[in-house]
Amino acid sequence: IRTHEHEVAPIARDVARRFVTEHHYSGTFPAARWCFGLHRGAELVGAAVFSVPARDEVLTRVFPGAASDSTELGRFVLLDEVAGNGETWFLARCLDELRRAGVRGVVSFSDPLPRQALDGTVTMPGHVGTIYQASSAIYLGRARAESLLLLPDGRSFPRRALAKIRAGH
Repeated sequence: IRTHEHEVAPIARDVARRFVTEHHYSGTFPAARWCFGLHRGAELVGAAVFSVPARDEVLTRVFPGAASDSTELGRFVLLDEVAGNGETWFLARCLDELRRAGVRGVVSFSDPLPRQALDGTVTMPGHVGTIYQASSAIYLGRARAESLLLLPDGRSFPRRALAKIRAGH
């Protein structure tokens, strides 16, 4: 990546939401706390969304103290046109910003299993967190196994959303 051609800066939640839902394989947007954009000139070419997980224990099991002292990397997506090492460079800049904001730690999850639409089209090939490893993250093991609800086009349907629908929220 030619770092001098790129800038990392906070972006508005609605800007991040549009970018992530259009370009991330999940097509969904998490409960965002911080949103950062990777810009090349005036063009947004990447987004990182640090979010609130479904349960505080996701954070407090790893980082003792208040859940608000840490965060989850909920979505991380760059356009394919971003040059090599762009992911690790962008992530490092985001983590620097969070450190300055007083965040003590970040958890992230990889998604190693591929997903397919009903027609057999691979919608997500799976990933093992290579950028996290390249950023000197510490692997703490697998999260609990769970089945995902998939829509016919291969996007996941969050159980949290299903619970809200059932409860009439």
